[in-house]
Amino acid sequence: MVVALIVVGVLVLGVAGFVVWFLKIRDPLKGEDFYKFHVEQKWLWELTLTPEQEKAFMAGLEAYDDERGCYPMRSEGLLRVYSPMMLISLYSLTEQFATMGPDAVQDPGRAVHDLVMRAAEGEVEGVLYYNDEWMGEDVTEVDGMDKYAFTDAMMSATFAQGVDHEFAGGYADENKGYLTMGVLTKNPEHVERMYQEASALAGEPTEYRNKLDVMRDVMTPESPEYVAAFDRAEAEKSKYINTLVFCFERVVEHYRDLRPQLEYAEPKDVLSVVMARMLEDDLRGCTWTRPPSDEQRELALALLSNRS
Repeated sequence: MVVALIVVGVLVLGVAGFVVWFLKIRDPLKGEDFYKFHVEQKWLWELTLTPEQEKAFMAGLEAYDDERGCYPMRSEGLLRVYSPMMLISLYSLTEQFATMGPDAVQDPGRAVHDLVMRAAEGEVEGVLYYNDEWMGEDVTEVDGMDKYAFTDAMMSATFAQGVDHEFAGGYADENKGYLTMGVLTKNPEHVERMYQEASALAGEPTEYRNKLDVMRDVMTPESPEYVAAFDRAEAEKSKYINTLVFCFERVVEHYRDLRPQLEYAEPKDVLSVVMARMLEDDLRGCTWTRPPSDEQRELALALLSNRS
């Protein structure tokens, strides 16, 4: 009996340990072990805080994650909150955390909780509510498109042809119902040099003679020096990127209203008009991670409205 209890206890501890590792340490999507609340002092929003403040801020995020769930989307400068469902600008959060002074460092769990609850009170600038049932309850298609096709059309609507700009990334989550759109007019010269210096560390390109050469190259780890230099260039580039975020639910509402007027247009073209109007008219359902410059706003409108 005692042996059986010991075995059961070991199994329970083993399962619990696996769950913690899989959900808290391991990234199920990337298949990598990592800790999502580590202190980097890498991205611009992190540099709002001192290392001590960032350590406390991350402890506060982890406490909220334990309670309701959240995930820092570091390169985009966003915190995805699972409950209540919303995206919050990490630029805004870190600025507010810093202004709270020593009290926030002393009790970061309470400080972060209060900041998130404050964001839940109203969809102000830098806060976007999203809905994972963005098509509507028990609805599986919009204008004949399932969630994957609609998401693809939305992504297509954010990449205009013939607009001079620097690629700054973008991401859409068809399950949660939000889209991010990086906006950058041009890389500064020093950032271009950083990328060139990183590329030089990568070595000469491999000459492929057959499929085996391709497989070998893919399986060969990249130079640590190159990876570090490239990461530095990415972090520096991010300082000049602003991210625009859209809520699928509100986009769908405007799409349904506009569709009869653009009966013969491609869905992506209708979405271009919808999203451009949402941005131009400052409608709810879209926001920036930080206040945009006139140049950033004009570029975003050009990328979205070139079809309208």
